[in-house]
Amino acid sequence: MRTATAQHPVRGLRLHPAAIAAAAMVLAALLAVLAARVGGYSPVQSLGTPEVVHSRLLRFESDAQGVAVIDATTGAIITHTSAEGFIPGVLRGLNRMRQTQQARATDAYRLDYLSNGQLLLIDTASGISLDLAAYGRENAASFLRFLPTTGDQG
Repeated sequence: MRTATAQHPVRGLRLHPAAIAAAAMVLAALLAVLAARVGGYSPVQSLGTPEVVHSRLLRFESDAQGVAVIDATTGAIITHTSAEGFIPGVLRGLNRMRQTQQARATDAYRLDYLSNGQLLLIDTASGISLDLAAYGRENAASFLRFLPTTGDQG
């Protein structure tokens, strides 16, 4: 009777050319990453901080006509918006955050237009910053009109 090992002859170790090519590619990739890291390359790149082109402090107050948009520096009413829509919706959410952080409802918001075209609404009481473009171009434009017009806004 034969044993199981006698039925299977020992084969010579022979690598397939595709396996050699794959191993060479992995080794080349590892060497490239090593060379880049030793050479000082960092995969995290700083894009720089965009500059504030226009900024305005605003307050928002509910009144009989909807929401009054007020220049927080001068106290002058800029305009009124309806009680429904994007602007009151954003303000309701931000006011909820102010309540949870026990911040004053009368603190101003800062509207910043940046050199990269971003439009940010920053709650000075809570520190929350909203990129208004995330809510759509038309919604962002509803806030953009509160900034002084100089012709160089996007």
